[in-house]
Amino acid sequence: MVPLVAVACLSGACDSDTPLDTIADTSLDAAVWRADSRKVAAALPRRVASFAPSEGADPFYTSYGTGPVFGASCAYAEGDRQLIVRIESGNIRSRATAALDPRGEAGTDAKFVARPTKVHGRPALQRWSDGGRVGEVTFLVARRYLVEVRVVPASNDSEALSLAEAIDVTPLEGLTLDGVTR
Repeated sequence: MVPLVAVACLSGACDSDTPLDTIADTSLDAAVWRADSRKVAAALPRRVASFAPSEGADPFYTSYGTGPVFGASCAYAEGDRQLIVRIESGNIRSRATAALDPRGEAGTDAKFVARPTKVHGRPALQRWSDGGRVGEVTFLVARRYLVEVRVVPASNDSEALSLAEAIDVTPLEGLTLDGVTR
């Protein structure tokens, strides 16, 4: 049995930074994921730096080819500037892998310059559009949550990164969700 564990760790399965698909039983009633999305909504920050909510949290549930994905988003404002925080969970592995790849789709959009970075010590991808003054950062929390932060108009190319770092991820890390594997 030890050789199997060693092979799994060498292949990246023991990597603490890789995203997980957390829904094994996709035949569950979707109500469980809608309820979990409300838990994620409750974990969204009340404020992010000087940005205050301009709309209520918006829980969601959907399904992709990889399975169910659920979560919540919230719009925040500071004057005429807007910040969107979106958190996804469920079967996010392929979406998160693509979102964090600087050579992938998110990194090849001609309007954005993408570069790898870190948020809360974990790998992240920062994107910046000088023409649109849009800053975005995508990062993982506890391998189970894909967090996307977008600020428009951003004051500079690193503002989204600063705002992502300002988000307290402890409430997410402490969530107990019913529709996912533990």
